[in-house]
Parts: sequence; C-alpha cells; structure tokens
Amino acid sequence: MPVQRLVGHLCELGFSPYEARCYAGLLGAGALTGYAVAKRTGVPQPKVYETLRRLVARGAAEQFPGPPTRFTAVDPKLVLDRLASAHAASIAGARAAAADVDGTT
Repeated sequence: MPVQRLVGHLCELGFSPYEARCYAGLLGAGALTGYAVAKRTGVPQPKVYETLRRLVARGAAEQFPGPPTRFTAVDPKLVLDRLASAHAASIAGARAAAADVDGTT
C-alpha cells in the first residue's frame, strides 16, 4: 500500500511513526483539524496535536489559525529536498570527522 510505504520511508529518514502517519494523512487532504487527522491516521487524539506541532516545526506541515486550527502538508518535493540536503551535510560532516579520527586528513 503506498501510504504504508511512505510511512516506512519517512521513518527511515528520521520521522517518528506518528509524524510519518500524520504527514501521510495530510497529503492530498487539504486543510484538516487535529481531530480529522487523528480519525484519518489512527494516531491517538491526545498525541496528534503535539505531533502536528512537531511537523510544523520541522517544516513538513503548515498551521492555519482557527477556530478551529487546521493543518496542511507541505509539498513532499520541498520536504524531501530539505531532508536530502540535511542528510548530505551530515554525511559530509561524518566523513570529515572520520578522516580526522583516522588521521587521513
């Protein structure tokens, strides 16, 4: 199933399982309330608002004030491009640190 594949890949990229499920649930759904995201994704309602705030903080979702407050997914291309850049920078840093430890600078 495509949603489960997406959730799996997002978890591999550092999303928590709840973050991955909420992001996947927001994709293509328009602006949703936290309640609607919880119903759509199965993420427990007490956890969904905290999870959505984390997605907003990491740039994967946008929040629109209410009432009620609504959330939308940021374009996956933008989210994945940012993740690719962040991972590339981390890999470059790890390579440099490994070279320093190895003494092959």
